[in-house]
Amino acid sequence: MTLAFLFYWYYAVLTATPGGKIYATGDWRLPLSDEDFGDRIEVRWVIAGTEGLSSCYAWVKPDEGYHFAGFMDENEQMVSADTPLDEIRLWCRTDSVKDEDGIVSGNNFYPTKPQTLTAVFLPDIQTGVSAHRQNVDKDNLSDNQSFDLAGRRIITPRGGQIIIRNRRKVVVK
Repeated sequence: MTLAFLFYWYYAVLTATPGGKIYATGDWRLPLSDEDFGDRIEVRWVIAGTEGLSSCYAWVKPDEGYHFAGFMDENEQMVSADTPLDEIRLWCRTDSVKDEDGIVSGNNFYPTKPQTLTAVFLPDIQTGVSAHRQNVDKDNLSDNQSFDLAGRRIITPRGGQIIIRNRRKVVVK
């Protein structure tokens, strides 16, 4: 009696915007060092009998002054929100399937067009303001004081300028 299994081939390409690095794997190998992270990672994996749906694991590493905002697909739709976890599970679909007799082979079964995802990293805008506020005597701050986005105190704001007042962004009218 010969047993046959359906094996599904997956192919994903993950990139990172400036401000961070990405690592991903289809075989659940943890990143071993910072050298595993990069701007672009190609991930290929094979799964038996999961009806076209599987996942790969990704790890993000924001640069100093940046934070991870989520993953964006090729249609510029956010597919994953910010997460406090180090490890993120990304779901992929494929229609590349092959009936095998227990020996997985055949690199030419991977899809020719990969699923593409981009890890989006955004700058921490509050960094300049919080650093400036730490150097100011908090008892001397009034509710009417204004700061620009770099954390510098503004005496006379201009119309249309974005400022920080009472720890909130405000557009001056």
